[in-house]
Amino acid sequence: MIQLTNSVCEALICGVWRLIPVESLHGSTGILRRCPECHASIKLMKLGKEGQHPYFEHEKRNPDCSLISAKGKAVKYVHSSVNVSEKDREDSEKFESLLPLCISNSEVINDGEVGEDVIAAFESSLSDLEKRQEIDARVGLGKFRQEVVNVWGSETCALTLTPVKEMLVASHIKVWRNCESTAERLEGANGILLCAHIDKLFEKHRITFKKVGREFRLKLADDLDRMLMTQLGLNEGDALATGRMNAADLEKFEDNLAHHQKIFNQINEKEIV
Repeated sequence: MIQLTNSVCEALICGVWRLIPVESLHGSTGILRRCPECHASIKLMKLGKEGQHPYFEHEKRNPDCSLISAKGKAVKYVHSSVNVSEKDREDSEKFESLLPLCISNSEVINDGEVGEDVIAAFESSLSDLEKRQEIDARVGLGKFRQEVVNVWGSETCALTLTPVKEMLVASHIKVWRNCESTAERLEGANGILLCAHIDKLFEKHRITFKKVGREFRLKLADDLDRMLMTQLGLNEGDALATGRMNAADLEKFEDNLAHHQKIFNQINEKEIV
């Protein structure tokens, strides 16, 4: 499994946009390529002097894209997806030799970016009410947040016990787009109330919680600065406040957490190439 970064782009190969490592495209001229998240045009950058992998930059910097590079000047971004003509599709057949280097979507760990998930909800066949419930659930609001509070028995951060409501986000444990139904997305046992900075680390699988005896204790990614994390209120081994959960919800919570742990392990055991 790999985590999508700007070391992987999309290229038009045999008439289809396919994920492919940037390094595989160097030397292939005339092939159309785009950012796999926002679909904007990109330029390929070669291996860096300090050994970093080849990567891409947006032709026009996009501050809203999570795959943005920190290099280059900041310019006002006007989104325009790469236009593809019939001739472009015909020309893409010339790059059939690149097919073995392409990456299947099933091999990519997708963290479920908010924008894409919201668009998917809008384009679904759900009723307007169901769409609103799904969108609210994706951003940790509405019915989903209340269900999480009900299951956990408290409107405080499950890790730090911070009671400031404005700081708290209802995080999905099993990521939004991997849920099989609206009911699963709204289920309180598939959520955890966390302070915003902890929520972001949890959403990106940079932290997780592992069962130790009857408790669920914080596990940090190996490369996170422990001193900095302590300053942010994150100490490896700290336990979640699960004492108010009933047995049935606790069992569902543990099942969902196993899914989160699996992705955490995949990301932190092997870095993307």
